[in-house]
Amino acid sequence: MHMLSIRTFPLIAILSVVAMGGCTSVQVDPLVSAPHLMCIKHNPKVMVSDFVPVLQQGFSRHGIDTRLYEGAIPRAECSYLVTYSARRSWDFMPYLSQADIQILGPDRRKLASAEYHLRAKGGFSMMKWQGTETKMRPVIDQLLAGVEVAPKSPVVEAETPASNTSLSYEERLSMLEQEQLPYEEYMRRFKALNQEFGR
Repeated sequence: MHMLSIRTFPLIAILSVVAMGGCTSVQVDPLVSAPHLMCIKHNPKVMVSDFVPVLQQGFSRHGIDTRLYEGAIPRAECSYLVTYSARRSWDFMPYLSQADIQILGPDRRKLASAEYHLRAKGGFSMMKWQGTETKMRPVIDQLLAGVEVAPKSPVVEAETPASNTSLSYEERLSMLEQEQLPYEEYMRRFKALNQEFGR
């Protein structure tokens, strides 16, 4: 009877390792390029409270800002849209068992996607109780690993004519040079300044 116990424990350990290694399924169709800002469509059916924060942190990690919208999505401001779903399962306590992320382009066609799934809801694996961030971080990283993010457009403050009317041409030109604008924007403002002063 004692020898049977000695042989049983290694067998249980082997089965546990197999269960842990084969219980997770991840499928990713990665994103190639993206703007620096994407909008996330809120899904009220998702009960995983930290899923959206983890999603936003993941996009931020790859240089992409996000905005969360609960109502109508302004297409003019949201050329790329992120949708998601996530499900919980229970085994003494709730845990994330399935998640899906889709990225839609300007025409709202799917450009990229990622899916996380615990086979048989995780079975006997202790890994099923890992947190949302631990499970989704590698999935999001695969989704965005090779993405080329467009640079942010420079914020150009509109000139207030009333505040500049008393300044000379040289003073206005000096202010313009100090703004360190991109070449195209600098030339546009420079030509406008010359026209204003009749040069």
